[in-house]
Amino acid sequence: MSIILQDLHCFYRYQECVENFKSKSVKSFSQLATSKQEHLSLSLYNIFNSDFPRKDKVLNCLFTDDSAILTQGSNIRFIIKTLQSQLDSIEYWCTKWRVAINTDKTKAILFPMGHSSKALKTLSFMEEDLPWENQVKYLGLILDSKLSFRQHAKYNSDKFWNKVHLIIPLIGRHSPLSLNNKVLLFKQILRPILTYSAPILCITANTHKTKNNILQNKILRIVTNAPSFERNDAIHKNVKIEMIEDHVKNISRKFFTQLQNHKNSLINGQVEYSHKNGKYPYPYSTTKWSLSLKPP
Repeated sequence: MSIILQDLHCFYRYQECVENFKSKSVKSFSQLATSKQEHLSLSLYNIFNSDFPRKDKVLNCLFTDDSAILTQGSNIRFIIKTLQSQLDSIEYWCTKWRVAINTDKTKAILFPMGHSSKALKTLSFMEEDLPWENQVKYLGLILDSKLSFRQHAKYNSDKFWNKVHLIIPLIGRHSPLSLNNKVLLFKQILRPILTYSAPILCITANTHKTKNNILQNKILRIVTNAPSFERNDAIHKNVKIEMIEDHVKNISRKFFTQLQNHKNSLINGQVEYSHKNGKYPYPYSTTKWSLSLKPP
């Protein structure tokens, strides 16, 4: 509580300085107070969510305006009953604190281990029914009921080409920019689209990985104005860009390395995740266990 009071005192001092002085002499203090405001906003947000409904069998995933609740079990009836109980608690909490929920964007999805022809009981939230969907979008990642990420790969491909059409005058064959600037635009604008959610992309089917390689090969040929007979690996070597699959592995490796010393126990525990899924020796085996991890 004392830290919050200090932050509030610093915030009001900052507002007073801005109103009274508005000079360059308070620039350094302004930067300090801005960082204090960020810390204060995080503290106030945690206080506001301190009484958010929690249950032993439910995992709450709260990230800015995208939230999700997760539960698992061997009995579908138990899963639906647990989710409905949590939804009722959240509805009471939202009504109490006057938090508006967009029910049109609220979706329900089940990730079954096998196939079932039984009709699932519909969940209800805010006096509206939540039908079970085959796919949902959370934090920019499209999750389908089979976790094949086929729709996410298609969505990424469409998003990639839409962005290409916008910047093609800058990276095209007739662009006045130098090759270094074209490559820089590719690294800053286009490649992040292909590498989004890199740790998950490593366990997708090889078909989706091949599509990402094809997308990068095509755009690099346009950027470098390479002839049709030049090999793709030669183009990558000339512009000093690694293959997209190798780049994804390096990003994933860096991600898992940073988890080792993370203060949050839930995040740190992901490093020890070693559940066998049948198809791969371990999840993320192409990034975590095939490459030796070194402490950051």
